Amino acid sequence: MGEVQRKVRVDLGRNSYDIVIGRKLQKELTEFVSQEGFSKKGLVLTDEHVGALYGEAVCGWLQEAGLEAALGSKSLGVAEQVFTACIKAGLDRKSPVFALGGGVVGDLAGFIAATYMRGVPFVQLPTSLLAQVDSSVGGKVAVNHALGKNLIGAFYQPKAVLMG
Repeated sequence: MGEVQRKVRVDLGRNSYDIVIGRKLQKELTEFVSQEGFSKKGLVLTDEHVGALYGEAVCGWLQEAGLEAALGSKSLGVAEQVFTACIKAGLDRKSPVFALGGGVVGDLAGFIAATYMRGVPFVQLPTSLLAQVDSSVGGKVAVNHALGKNLIGAFYQPKAVLMG
C-alpha cells in the first residue's frame, strides 16, 4: 500500500493543507478524495509525457474513490478549451482539478481551478523534482500572455499536495 515517508502541514488558517511525501501514494490519494466532500466529477490536467505514463492510472485511482475524472492536456494557448472541457464534463463548484505533472501543468491547473466558477478545489500531484520543492507549494498560479510571462494569475492554495 502507501509508503508515506513524511507529512508536512502548511498552516494557513482555513486554507491549510498537507504535503504528503512518499511512494505509492494511491491509498492516500483515494482516501483524501473520498473524505474531502468533492463533487463526483473532476478534471486531471497533465502533459503528453506524464499523461502517457500516469494519466490513466491516476484517473482509475480517482474512480476508485468515487470520482469521475476527465483527462486533459496542458496548453497555455488553449485555456479557453480547458474551460470548455470543464463545462462539457459538468464540473460544478465542488469538482476538483488535479495537476499531474511539472510546474507549468501546476500553474495552468491552479489558474483553471482559481477562476472556473470563481474557484473550485485544487490538488497538486507534482512529478518533477522542481515542482515538488518549488512550484507545487505557495499558491502562485498563472498563465503566460504573448506580452509577458505569468502576467495573468492569482494566489490560490491547493487542498493538498501529494508527491511520490
